[in-house]
Amino acid sequence: MTPLVTRDVRTVPGRGVRGSAEGRPVAAGNGRLMNDLGWPLPPSLTERARSLEASGCSVVYVGWGEQVHAVLSLDDSPLPEAHAAIAALRERGLDATLLTGDLAQAAERIAALVGIKDVQAGLSPEAKRLALDRLRHDHGSVAMVGDGLNDGPVLAAADVGIAVGSATDLARETAALVLPADGLWMLPWIIDVARAVRRTILTNLMWAFGYNLVALTFATFGLLQPILAAAVMAGSSILVVVNSLRLERLPDPVPALIPEQRSGTKSQRTHDGAGISAMAGPAVERS
Repeated sequence: MTPLVTRDVRTVPGRGVRGSAEGRPVAAGNGRLMNDLGWPLPPSLTERARSLEASGCSVVYVGWGEQVHAVLSLDDSPLPEAHAAIAALRERGLDATLLTGDLAQAAERIAALVGIKDVQAGLSPEAKRLALDRLRHDHGSVAMVGDGLNDGPVLAAADVGIAVGSATDLARETAALVLPADGLWMLPWIIDVARAVRRTILTNLMWAFGYNLVALTFATFGLLQPILAAAVMAGSSILVVVNSLRLERLPDPVPALIPEQRSGTKSQRTHDGAGISAMAGPAVERS
């Protein structure tokens, strides 16, 4: 069978894609897309789709000629290191929320596999952004981890947007940080580094302001000679530099802490829009 060339392909955010083939409209997406197009679903396909959705699969409807003709079932498999990464984030005092455009059954199944309790399913890109705003209101700063096309606007709206190495181009462009391919296990280590850098910055600022306050007070009462002030200033700069160089002593990430997949096949990556994790807490702050 020779594949047909599809033209005028357009993405419908949160719903699917549509285009034309041999002069006829074609589309693939969720039920909302088919309802918007006014394409009827045959009863046999509707029953089959409901059965697949109830089993925790994601369903994609495929139609052409202004009617739905097929249903595709997608079964997501989380990355092997996802559960350990979520557990490590929880140990660091961070709350994880799964935001996804998938149906509730599929989202809850994936969330249970990776250890996430808070799940918000069936979200459009705009609804994900609104959910992000609510999390920010409840927890303060929020970091987002995503890889799908629909995740781009939400990654841009987060305080810290983090894209997985295999993410779409849009997600990589809008994220503030891009993990290497198969680098989700590095996420807890990145949090540790960010916290250490923030502590170092605050320590340097406290020393700089404290030194200047004390030095100005002594200078005002004539108790600090210019030569001594210059020497103390040089010593202060050296102290700040040495304190910053302590960051080089931070341990490197250890992939051995994350279970590796030993089977001959590689785990499937979650399909576009399948979900993004939101990490919320006072420990995640923009700096």
